[in-house]
Amino acid sequence: MHATNPTDELLSALGQLGFGQYEARAYCALLSGPPMNGHEVAKASGIPPSKIYETLGRLAEKGAVLVQHSDPVTYKACPRRDVLSAARAKFERALAKADAGLKRLPAKSDSNQIWSLKERDAVLAAATKVVASARRSVFATLWDEELGALQTSLEQASRRGCVVHVAVYGTTTLKGPTNYDLTMCARSAMERLAGQRLTTLVADQRDTLVAEFHSDGTVEAIRTTNPVIGLLTVEYVKADILGRLLIDDMGDARFEQLRQDPGQIDALLRA
Repeated sequence: MHATNPTDELLSALGQLGFGQYEARAYCALLSGPPMNGHEVAKASGIPPSKIYETLGRLAEKGAVLVQHSDPVTYKACPRRDVLSAARAKFERALAKADAGLKRLPAKSDSNQIWSLKERDAVLAAATKVVASARRSVFATLWDEELGALQTSLEQASRRGCVVHVAVYGTTTLKGPTNYDLTMCARSAMERLAGQRLTTLVADQRDTLVAEFHSDGTVEAIRTTNPVIGLLTVEYVKADILGRLLIDDMGDARFEQLRQDPGQIDALLRA
């Protein structure tokens, strides 16, 4: 009888469902062949003979194999659909109990905590969660490079009734949210920030994410529910939007003149 060699991926998946290494190997061997006695299962699965009956006993307790008390005793694998259905039901029961138990634990406020994120995928995932958490409003400043990952969640927030204002450094147009085209401002921002892209998101003026995407692909970001930081970030977004409105009022030529000579702005402020 040839040994059955399940893949490492399959063994790992069965392990996550509560099967020990030997149990997974024995079950795969039985599923791939006819009913067998203990010696045959050990040979087919590569399990040491000294461990095979203990392993088969555990599989029987799990309801993964049937035992025929003949001479010799033989074992038969239960259908995979039945085994996986039982594993799923067990997992869902455990998940429901864990959820209920965790809900009963006292929750500690973390409004003063600031969490740091340094991986692009983690930052974008956190940004998506911030938007998904919104029930009333979303304020954001975003660049085309990141908007692709957030467009769907922003449009969904608008559809569920949130007021969504997005200042876009780029050409992306969102369906539903109020868009503000900051394409012209992008050049000025890139110059001020030495090629870095500053992204901000605030949900319900509280859940806040601020991220700085660097030209070398790295990122620095924070997430917090501190209401003061949320307020400051919303005001930053409003200031960006106001800048766009001022450009519309003064005209592109005047804006370009001021952008190229910031000293004129200093003079205006001193006036």
